[in-house]
Amino acid sequence: MPECLYAWEMRPVSARQIDNERLLCRIRQIHADSQGILDATHVHEDLVDEGETAGKNRIARLMAAAGLQKKERGQCNKPALLPPIALNLLNPPNFAVMITSFS
Repeated sequence: MPECLYAWEMRPVSARQIDNERLLCRIRQIHADSQGILDATHVHEDLVDEGETAGKNRIARLMAAAGLQKKERGQCNKPALLPPIALNLLNPPNFAVMITSFS
């Protein structure tokens, strides 16, 4: 009985799994070339242009399993713009002088 529970370990790798690994390799290349800004729909369009016949949901499933996600807006490699430093009008350096001059 126990040997039939682990029979799947002795089976050869399926053609679908080999094709998934080949496809995932190409998906990673496209994702890296786009600097992570393409989602599954756009990756699928690129693969169709190259002649692949994989469906959009298969591409999305492979990307999700590999942890490949589209970068959201603002996550690109742009430096953050810092706001300008405002002048401190409440505590100017000569505030003590100003008080003494009014009295």
